[in-house]
Amino acid sequence: MLAASMAVVGAGSLMAVGPSATALAAPITCGPSPATTPFIDNVQQPPVAAPDVFNHYTLTVGVHNTHKFSSAWGPTKTLGYSTANATVDYLGPTLVTQKNHPINVRVINNLPAAGTPVFPFDQPNNNNTITTHRHGGLQSAASDGVPAPNGVEVPPLGSQTQHYPNNQAAAPLWYHDHADAADSYHVYEGLAGLAPNTDKLEPSFGLPRGKFAKSYVLQDKSFNADYSLCYTHADPEFFGDRPVINGTIAPKQNVEPRRYTFTLVNGSDSRFYHLSLQQVTGSPSAAPAMTVVGNDDGYLLHPAPVSDLLIAPGERYKVVVDFTGHNSQNWVLANDAPGPYPGPNVAPAIPQLMRFDVGTSVTCPDHSRVPKTILETNNATPLALKLAQARLRTVQAGEITAGNPQLGDKNQLLNYFDPPTETPQLGSTEVWAMRNHSPDAHPIHEHLLEQQLIGRWHVGAWDANGRPVPSTIGPFQPANAYESGPKDTFESPPDYITAWVGKYTIPGTSVWHCHILSHEDGAFSNGAIEMMRPLVVGLKPQFQLPLVLTQGHLDQLVRQP
Repeated sequence: MLAASMAVVGAGSLMAVGPSATALAAPITCGPSPATTPFIDNVQQPPVAAPDVFNHYTLTVGVHNTHKFSSAWGPTKTLGYSTANATVDYLGPTLVTQKNHPINVRVINNLPAAGTPVFPFDQPNNNNTITTHRHGGLQSAASDGVPAPNGVEVPPLGSQTQHYPNNQAAAPLWYHDHADAADSYHVYEGLAGLAPNTDKLEPSFGLPRGKFAKSYVLQDKSFNADYSLCYTHADPEFFGDRPVINGTIAPKQNVEPRRYTFTLVNGSDSRFYHLSLQQVTGSPSAAPAMTVVGNDDGYLLHPAPVSDLLIAPGERYKVVVDFTGHNSQNWVLANDAPGPYPGPNVAPAIPQLMRFDVGTSVTCPDHSRVPKTILETNNATPLALKLAQARLRTVQAGEITAGNPQLGDKNQLLNYFDPPTETPQLGSTEVWAMRNHSPDAHPIHEHLLEQQLIGRWHVGAWDANGRPVPSTIGPFQPANAYESGPKDTFESPPDYITAWVGKYTIPGTSVWHCHILSHEDGAFSNGAIEMMRPLVVGLKPQFQLPLVLTQGHLDQLVRQP
């Protein structure tokens, strides 16, 4: 039952949901995209939405024909979220929220009537319903944008009001469409935006702020000869051949020789990015220092220096990059991740995403710093204490038929429409151990809780039922320092068991899924097999799950088939 905190109104009833689909006569093929010169356009920061007199927001989803992905190209059709103070033709305005300052966000669906095709893509239907998910937010299940049939989707001319209590630490949250079997299309077409949450502690950390803090939504796209978007699910994953940052192909960013805070959001359909900074002009030097200070849901207790960074779809990282001493140099944000990750690579190469052009002087003294410790309200509980309170839930990812990945419980692979098997008790803490015996790495996202990565175990062989052969399980590998903060999306490599822990504080039905959008939509099966499962938090004790107690005991439990 939906709580009263979310209201949905519309013209007419919702369309039926499920695996029914309208197939195209022939699959769409993409590429190569028209040529474009990289680094000719400046990257744009999305406009910040202005609240109304009640400090709430109204977003309107609409079709636009004005967006240019390159200044050398003509405009093309896209989707965007707009507000009264800003018409946005691709992506959406930034919604800045503050801890303990609740807001309402009303989203109006101004897409064409059901049955009207908007884009010539091979999507399973043209219902044109939407529902908005604030990814990483601790709102109620009724305000979470849960896809049908476990949630309510908004038909054209309808609206949905969600309540965000914002009782959580500062974090680089974002929002995007989550309509069942359609969010991969909608996000690709433009329905995503930034939603950073702030708190009173954040200014005291001393990190670069204001104009020295930038956010980048990393995506890859393909285009037709007329510059229109091209998108296909002829393969299990989609990989474009052009990097698109904040809606611009391979842009440039002018920076001063000082420290900056960069928030990186992987908003791609399927592509992982393995990022580094590579010099392209200027006197040769070592790369600017990079330090990860934040993860999906907040700050790291101990910031982690890195020379490179892997970011999966749905993940967010907050990174301080120090351009001090790099006057008059140009650096590109480089990528060498295969697609699909970790390979074999079949994707068009995107070796360079954007360029940073370092100036000759600073406009004001740089008093920022990277502290050795960042103490926040959600990053200081020792992992050992969490494990002492937790029970172990084993889940899995695999393929019954090639190209159609699925999720399941310890015993079986299941579909989104099957009855729920992940039913944590409200107030409980669980460790999830993900057994990935599929060919791909999967970024697994659970809604409505903050979690922490524990680590991984390599598995040398799986039996016929998708269980690890105990004698082939390797030693425990703790989480990398840069991924040790509060998180909600976990890179789960193939032939590994990946474990994370979190406490369930919000009741109701939401979902957990792979954040490769093509996978969660089941796009390769035209929506019939989705890599998504219900997540039901209720009052029933989960005594059938073993107690974790300690890291050593968890290691023993993981090694049991």
